[in-house]
Amino acid sequence: MTNADVMPEAEWEGLGVPPFDRRVYLEALRHPDAGVTGWAEGLGAEPGRVRGAAERLLDLGLLRSTVEGRPRLEPVDPRLAMRAAVRRRQERVDRFAATAGELAEELSVVYEHGRLRARPSRILEVIEGTGAAAARVAELLAGAEREACGIDAPPYVTASGNGAGNGAEHRLLNRGVRFRTLYAAECLDVPEKLSSVLTAIGCGEEARVLPAAPLKLLLVDGRTALLPLTGSEGSSRHRSVVVHGSTLTDALQALFDTLWRQAAPLRARGKMPDQTLAQEEGLTAAEQNLVELLASGITDEAIARHLGVTARTLRRRIRELQDRLGSSGRFQAGVRAAKRGWL
Repeated sequence: MTNADVMPEAEWEGLGVPPFDRRVYLEALRHPDAGVTGWAEGLGAEPGRVRGAAERLLDLGLLRSTVEGRPRLEPVDPRLAMRAAVRRRQERVDRFAATAGELAEELSVVYEHGRLRARPSRILEVIEGTGAAAARVAELLAGAEREACGIDAPPYVTASGNGAGNGAEHRLLNRGVRFRTLYAAECLDVPEKLSSVLTAIGCGEEARVLPAAPLKLLLVDGRTALLPLTGSEGSSRHRSVVVHGSTLTDALQALFDTLWRQAAPLRARGKMPDQTLAQEEGLTAAEQNLVELLASGITDEAIARHLGVTARTLRRRIRELQDRLGSSGRFQAGVRAAKRGWL
């Protein structure tokens, strides 16, 4: 008895060789010139069954067809055949891995619809308390595959602002997950919030600002959403709801996309739509930054705090920018800045 005889069946099946085919292959190695008829006699098996196994072994590259004299099958040197079989198996795994994500998306739709038909109440999951909400946010973000969308507005459940924390967001961005956030203008009045947001943008987050946000929201892969049920942020009274894949999540995604189109872009310092044009017009880095901040709708107090200047200095810089644009007010200045490609 050889090691091949006692090698676990799982090892053979890992190469795509089921038990009976393994027996045929081992018989072929012992009697390479016997052919299908001889292997069938040696195994005491039906020739038709052995021929079927031999054809599968031929496809795997463990047997080959020879045309010397009378055409017949014979085994390939196992040292070559096994390595080739492993490579072919790995290629199949790689091809499957390349399409598994799309397949999983399609199957998950079927799965979610089946769950809803079986028990419609599963569409909603109520979460009690801020700690549980923060934990659920982390769990949802950890499972994101394509995109996470958020609407960020005070009051906050956790000290990190939106309950996710920069660490979770950075991990998503590092593995190629798109992250889009809509910020209510008032949330950027929170001390250090603007700096934190700009840092996140520098790491790859896409951000826009709304004058006001209709709700707070986290939406992952367009399938699962989390939003508060109550306005109170007290740890014992706060309630959130997780909405699983359904027409409700479709509607929330549509709402987010509509608000996204209406919101003003917020970019990291010095990153403008037309950097070359701005440089040609002699726009300084400080002016670039100021234009972006003003366009976002953030209050003067928040801008001054972020720039580290007094309110008086900020007003002077705004007047200088308006003079440069030949405008008499902020709205006109914004229109002319946009026409020049500064926004």
